[in-house]
Amino acid sequence: MKAYLYKEEAQPIEPIDEHKLAIADEKPAKADVPKQGLYVVKYKPLWTATIIALLIFIVWAIATWLLN
Repeated sequence: MKAYLYKEEAQPIEPIDEHKLAIADEKPAKADVPKQGLYVVKYKPLWTATIIALLIFIVWAIATWLLN
């Protein structure tokens, strides 16, 4: 199963202006949040392993019931 959220890209960085940080005269810009559609997951269930595990569980349950 492979999953990735985004591709990393370089972004320009502005120097910090402490005066602007101390005084707020306007609303801050909205944060750039990843959209839900960007989450890509390629999921494929493992049917063979699931069936084998289920069979082992059934045999264990029957053996436990018969031995008690």
